Amino acid sequence: MKIHVVQPGQEFHVEGERCLVVPMFQDMNTVPTSILSSEDEALISGLRKRSILTAKAGETYYIRTENRAYEGILVVGLGKRDDFEPETLRRAAGSACRSLQTNRVTAVVLDAAPYTDLPIEAFVEGLALSQYQFQLYKNPPKDGPEPTQIENLTCIISSESAVDAAQARCDAAAIVCGHANWARDLAHQPANHLTPGSLAQRAGEMAAAVGLEYEHLDAERMAELGMNALLAVGKGSAEPPSFIILRYRYDVKAPTLGLVGKGITFDTGGISIKPSDGLHEMKYDMCGAAAVLGAMAAIAELKPSINVTAFVPAAENVPGSRAQKPGDIVRAYNGKTIEVNNTDAEGRLILADALAYMVDTEKPARIVDLATLTGACIVALGHQAAALLSTDDDLANHIEESANRTAERVWRLPLWADYDKLIEGTHADLCNIGPAREAGTIVGGVFLKAFVGDTPWAHLDIAGAAWGVKNVPYWSEKYATGYGVRLMVDWVRREAERNG
Repeated sequence: MKIHVVQPGQEFHVEGERCLVVPMFQDMNTVPTSILSSEDEALISGLRKRSILTAKAGETYYIRTENRAYEGILVVGLGKRDDFEPETLRRAAGSACRSLQTNRVTAVVLDAAPYTDLPIEAFVEGLALSQYQFQLYKNPPKDGPEPTQIENLTCIISSESAVDAAQARCDAAAIVCGHANWARDLAHQPANHLTPGSLAQRAGEMAAAVGLEYEHLDAERMAELGMNALLAVGKGSAEPPSFIILRYRYDVKAPTLGLVGKGITFDTGGISIKPSDGLHEMKYDMCGAAAVLGAMAAIAELKPSINVTAFVPAAENVPGSRAQKPGDIVRAYNGKTIEVNNTDAEGRLILADALAYMVDTEKPARIVDLATLTGACIVALGHQAAALLSTDDDLANHIEESANRTAERVWRLPLWADYDKLIEGTHADLCNIGPAREAGTIVGGVFLKAFVGDTPWAHLDIAGAAWGVKNVPYWSEKYATGYGVRLMVDWVRREAERNG
């Protein structure tokens, strides 16, 4: 999607079926516009007075026009001005997208000039995310038109001096959403096409395209390093595990941030096998990895003034003649022993080695891991937010601030010392599960805490937020969300600003 930011009166050329989008607050009596004809302004005012058009948040009303510079007008409701936030506009763009595509609009002109503070980059995000489709494995329709894609967006703003800054924000939003959609593509790949090895290959191709350093550790190298927890998870599969390393280098004097993403490309539960109902969705158990890879791609393009290293441990968790068994004991990279009483609690095992290796080799200032770790997270928070657990209040607060800005929501859960007892092993240092049906999401975080030492660390359990989200107009329920890409990019960029 091409994006242009202009000021009122500035000439611009738009190709395609054009539509003028007019945002309107619910408590406005007049039509805010800089380019509507007087006839169209009167028409909209009449609809408003008759309450046909209410301007409630997310409401859209399309008007077909003739003999105008635009083929249609779409009035987009923003609700009450006092309740407005960027997410209002993001969701309004998602609702608008459906109406625009129904009317086969390919070029949009957003009239934001009547407002001095409308965050037009949120409109860009809503359009970019809501247009996402995953059609790779579908044959094209034999008859009927191809789905309409909005190819051009022109945003009219009031201030000439703000055009360059607004253009930069919109361009950055498009870059980040593009990589979020790429992460969604990864998430939708079936397990027979996306193995740990092919995930590593795709990461390497992406790294070459955007200029990241790339390294791949195979099973032999992981064994030499003592990553026995990760290797144990992958033992049952014919597909060997992979360990992906990406580095964004800004300056040797700048601090390093660490990102770690869980990359279970398919999770049967192993010997502790899952029920068959919904098992096909376990291809999504690598959404943490996809988010980290997508974030790194965006970071490479946006070039924040801070170093970032990403680790992605990847494996298949399937039963087999060599699969680990309940009751097995493994020694992790940092020397801690783990009693594996449930092979379906495998994500924390691969993350344990990755986190410990990150602390040991990269010496990061702060670490964040993202993982579809526990079903208990969905029980607690549904699909509306990720669970946040952290050993550092400043880090947690900064992530919460980024979550509020991006609307990729988080809710912090405690890591009180009382919970540590729940993961003590009977015959090893740790057990990979706690008491049945007791603080499952917290127990997962407490387990991971044992592998980060004193490094400030945060864990995001994205099990609910990664897919299955309903009632958010720019995310379709049938698609993965790419959750975490926008959140992590915003956090990294803000950390760079805080670092000076």
